[in-house]
This record gives sequence, structure tokens and C-alpha cells, in this order.
Amino acid sequence: MQRRRASPDERVLQVAGQLFLRYGFEKTTMDDIAREAGVAKATLYRYWPSKEALFESLLYREIREVNRAFLARIEADPQGGTIGRVIYHAFAATYDRPFLRALMTTESRTLGDYLRRHSPDLSHWQFRLDRQLVEALQQVGVLRDDIEPGLLTYLLSVVSLGLASAAEFIAPEYTPPVEALTEGIAEMVERAFAPPGGGDSARGKEVLRQFLGVVDESLAELERATRRKRLEGGAV
Repeated sequence: MQRRRASPDERVLQVAGQLFLRYGFEKTTMDDIAREAGVAKATLYRYWPSKEALFESLLYREIREVNRAFLARIEADPQGGTIGRVIYHAFAATYDRPFLRALMTTESRTLGDYLRRHSPDLSHWQFRLDRQLVEALQQVGVLRDDIEPGLLTYLLSVVSLGLASAAEFIAPEYTPPVEALTEGIAEMVERAFAPPGGGDSARGKEVLRQFLGVVDESLAELERATRRKRLEGGAV
């Protein structure tokens, strides 16, 4: 069977991700991306009117892809709807994507300058969604309900963000292997935040299916809004 040929915008996103990882956001230019992708600059600017818009499109696409892989892992795991396995599969799916993995490891310096400038917008969006998920998982008994949802969302965010922070301060030779790190974090979260008995995996899976469907629609709209606002000269 013939493999589907990547569309011009898919090819550009692939190349842009590679260049951002190799040289960082600041040092990568639209000229570099157009040349490496084998497209005319006019074609590049037809899809993305700025490097910032291209970066955001790439970020949203990567999150959508990792969410699809995450849900597939959850569905294949009989205990995938319990909080420990949710955390395990979330980290494992993310580590499989080099671009997103860079945001959680020492490579975060490469992409961090752009994200630091825009983090308030992204963090508000992310925290609101995460809190909705936490509340839904509490309602079906997958997360303890004796912790206020905002606090629990914050604590779980600290676990995630702590990976990037640790990588900035702890020498790489002390970093555990990915599998051991992922298992350790998942067990820690399970011990701290799962209800007695571990919770109902089937109900947890149902919550995740619905939640990730909403997130996918939200990410698609964010990308469309990003392109529209950049074209209009507004800020995102």
C-alpha cells in the first residue's frame, strides 16, 4: 500500500518541530523552515503569517496527537481509568513525542523563551480544563473527594511542572530512566490521591473519553483563532 503523502502544512509542521528542537525558538527563522521544508516563503506565510503562529499551531497539534495516544493507552489498560494509571499513561505518551518531551526535560530551555512570554494565556486555559477533569474524576470516585478541587488540581500540576523544574537544577546523570521515573510518579500520585480501593476504572475511562473529546475541539478552535488573530495583527 502507498503511504499517504504529507500535505504542505503537515510537512512544514514536521520540519518546524525539528528545527525548534535543534536551534531553539529564537534562533529558528521562517527562512530556515521554508528552506528545510522545500516550500516557497509565500506558501509558508499563506498558512502561518508569523513564526509565533506556526509555533502555536505546532504546539496545539502535538497536544492533540499526544492526547490520542494517551487515550489509546488508557483504553488498552484494564486499570487505565484509575488515577495512577492515568498519570502513568499521560507521562508515557508525552515522552514519546520529542517536541512535548522537550518541555518537560532539560531541553525546556530550547523552547522556554517563547512559552514564558505566553504562559499566562496557556496556563489559564490548561488549569481551567484540568480542574474540570479533577472535579469529574472526584464525582465518579477516581480521585479523593476530601480535597478541594482547586487545591488538588494545583497539586497535580506541581507534579507535572516539577519535572521541568528538576531538570533545570539536577544534573542529568542523576535523572532516573524514563520508565522508572514514570512508574515512580504514578505510584506517588496513586498513594496520595486515590480513594480507598483505587477507584472505578471503567467510570474513569468514560470521563476521560468525554474530556479528551472536549479538549480536542478546544485545541482545534485555538489554532483557528491563532491564525485569524495573527492575520488581523492582533495578539493571541
